[in-house]
Amino acid sequence: MNLETIISRPAEALILLQKQEEMIELFTKEIASFKEQVEWLKRQLFGRKSERFNPNQMSFDFLIEAIENRPPEEPVAAVETPVAAHTRKSAPHGRSVLPEHLDRVVVEVDIPEEQKILSDGRERPRIGYDDSEKLAYEPGRLYVKVTRRYKYGNPSASEGEPGVLQAPLAETLVPRCMADDTLLAHVAVSKYGDHLPAYRLEQILKRSGIRITRQTICGWMQALGLALGPLVGAIKRVLFETGLIHSDDTSVELLEADERKPESKRIRTARMWVSCAGPRDGPWTVFDFTVTREAEGPKRFFGNYSGKIVCDAYSGYGSLAETGECADGITLYGCWAHTRRYFFNAYNGGDRKNGAEFVALIKLLYEVEAEVKDKSREEILARRQEKSRPIIENIKTKIDTLLPATPPKSLLGKALNYAANNWDRLIRYVDDPQADIDNNAAENAIRPVALGRKNWLFIGNRLSGEAAANIMSIICTCKRAGVEPYAYLLDVMRRLPSMKTSELDPLLPTNWVKPQSAVQS
Repeated sequence: MNLETIISRPAEALILLQKQEEMIELFTKEIASFKEQVEWLKRQLFGRKSERFNPNQMSFDFLIEAIENRPPEEPVAAVETPVAAHTRKSAPHGRSVLPEHLDRVVVEVDIPEEQKILSDGRERPRIGYDDSEKLAYEPGRLYVKVTRRYKYGNPSASEGEPGVLQAPLAETLVPRCMADDTLLAHVAVSKYGDHLPAYRLEQILKRSGIRITRQTICGWMQALGLALGPLVGAIKRVLFETGLIHSDDTSVELLEADERKPESKRIRTARMWVSCAGPRDGPWTVFDFTVTREAEGPKRFFGNYSGKIVCDAYSGYGSLAETGECADGITLYGCWAHTRRYFFNAYNGGDRKNGAEFVALIKLLYEVEAEVKDKSREEILARRQEKSRPIIENIKTKIDTLLPATPPKSLLGKALNYAANNWDRLIRYVDDPQADIDNNAAENAIRPVALGRKNWLFIGNRLSGEAAANIMSIICTCKRAGVEPYAYLLDVMRRLPSMKTSELDPLLPTNWVKPQSAVQS
């Protein structure tokens, strides 16, 4: 549009100018959003993953900015200032004392026999010895366990008496398996506790002269995991009785059974879910495997549950109560760790002032939780009402102030919207001393899955997924209860076949008593 047109038609020119200003504003916001995304991706690739934050950093940033913008000052002559001497305390060092419960194997080092005789022919008396201890290791030993059952005949062959008597074979949890309970327990802990993939276990056995394929090892674990289902059901029952469950999920790769597809195209993304009790309610942890992340998974798992669930903002949890968030006996609680992560991303993404203010306020909430960690429920409730509630009200005021004027696609806008949309869930913990401030219990429980999937890469089939979930449920519960997983699994495999489902309470990790003699027989 030229100058003559602008003069002759000023109304049209004004409209065109307004449209251009709107487009410029839109493009400016999009560019700022793209810059935030680029910075976030750069931090994911090259930056620190830690969310550690010092509230004083905000003041430090502004101080640096002020110094950079200030003109240089005139140089000042150096002045020598005496500094008092001090003594630096060195950190303790040296060898630690080896535990007394370890077996001691004595290796004697003696002088030659001719040096034991004195010049007058008498034997030199021994007056003592010095010991030096080192921690030693002997690789695991494989052996063949032979179960010999004697047969007894009846030469008289009297009527009504059996001709041959023989003791029956003991029941086993995995029938017709060439691996003994001791080996099955070792493989289970190695694979699901220490995250060793089957091919490494295959190589370890091969070094001992035993050729067992990884397919065989996976078959053992599938049979063992499915057989442990009743015990996992008992753990799940006790978990539900606590009334508050932390829940989270992560992705795992699943190899589909469609032989018509090449193996590289048979991989699909499945889910591994974890549900666990809070730190105050016990060690109960249950994993669940689903082929998809659809809401049917949580619905099936929590089908007969009535209580509280601490979770993220995944919509599938909301569908647990179809007529309303707190209907059907299900109440959802939010996670302040997730909220803090959003504001921390905003802080790193450019909005350092607002991001730092929110992160600092959330840090104050966690300081209150540190104070009440070992207190009674009455003290927890009173302290939260006194200290946490004013902080939460301050956070809500800032959210309501910033939200209308913040672009929703910016990192700060995403953080504000996340907090606002989940606000009712986030503040429920203040009035509930049983609840925790975040969902870290579930995140910590599911972290080993993320480590394990880097090693074993994928799950072979759906039944193997269910079996893996059962074994991980038992190992994780044992670890949280302070129970050694190998000894526990070995004893459970020997006792479980002869027990009814209603008799499993003595086998729960918190009730379990380790046998007096750990005999590998």
